Amino acid sequence: MDFVLKDDQRLIRDMVREFSQKELYDAAAEIDAEAKFPRDIFKKMSRLGLLGLSIPEKYSGGRMDALSIAIAVEEMAKGCASTAIIFAVHNIVSYAISNFGTDEQKKLLPELATGKTLTAMSLIEPDSSDCVVDLSLTASRQDGKYILNGEKRLVVGGEYFKHILLLAKDENNSPLLFIIDNEVDGIMRGDVEETVGIRGARCTKISFENAVIPAESVLGDENRQVDYLEKISSFAKILVSACAVGISERALELTSEYAFQRRQFEKFIGEFQGYRWMVADMDVDISSAQTHLYRTASLFEQGRASSRDCAIIKILSSRTAVKSTTDAIQLRGGIGYMKEYPNERMFRDAKALEFAFGKIQSQKDIIAEKVFGK
Repeated sequence: MDFVLKDDQRLIRDMVREFSQKELYDAAAEIDAEAKFPRDIFKKMSRLGLLGLSIPEKYSGGRMDALSIAIAVEEMAKGCASTAIIFAVHNIVSYAISNFGTDEQKKLLPELATGKTLTAMSLIEPDSSDCVVDLSLTASRQDGKYILNGEKRLVVGGEYFKHILLLAKDENNSPLLFIIDNEVDGIMRGDVEETVGIRGARCTKISFENAVIPAESVLGDENRQVDYLEKISSFAKILVSACAVGISERALELTSEYAFQRRQFEKFIGEFQGYRWMVADMDVDISSAQTHLYRTASLFEQGRASSRDCAIIKILSSRTAVKSTTDAIQLRGGIGYMKEYPNERMFRDAKALEFAFGKIQSQKDIIAEKVFGK
């Protein structure tokens, strides 16, 4: 598969890279320390048209392919992983509505494309497996409506959303995806949860107590929910993997810069074989993860990415991010562990990606099922 980027893909890469360097590199520490939602940054994204990358032009978007969107997330994550995750969620929800929503649901798209409203999403729940049967959020049909009960935790965008994409289970333990407005009675937002990383996403708990939801809130066709869920989950894994690759690349950049700033025994530490070999190993892992990411995103755009492909990139990229940021701390020495420098923040953010949008253990189950055929 040819991974020479097309002109429009290089354009989005260069634009987001410049934006990230200008707006995120310096802001990331404050966003993390204060668990601060980067609202002003998203206003600037809106002016650049970045919030409509998953939305067709007829709805005021600038629809781009999956690889272009993954590249945008990757470049954004180099500057601030919190911002990149919020951006990824917004694109996932926009993708879901654009591709599977009813005509009425698609009326929301211009607001999403222009950044007038932002979205939240909760599919997998942190206290359960990735199996629909284990979901705590239930949806019971009564008199042509749905009654939702249960809760969702660690909801990215849970504090500020206007519309949220939710996964629940019905009476038959089958999946149901909903697009829900935040003003529905029976929906209660909890406090922002104190997370180790991705702090700017301000993850919250959302509870549902006999929340009455119109049947029209079900995403698209009720008979195609399994198909929708598989495609949305695959796209989510690709974008969270892009975030992991971006964090890894930035860890390598910082490590390479430091190698020829610090001297020991009258030599730059980048001249020592042990240091050089660790950096080389980082580069090998990151190159492998990026290549597999680009391949999977390209296959997804063609409708050819399997659940195995997406599970592999989820494991590979998140493992690489954790290892790369760990090694970056090690190679910087004691100061790499200090909050004064970005390495420890990047490690905390990377660790969160092992759980985001599907645990590593659940991805192994998907891969093993494909390998064994059962």
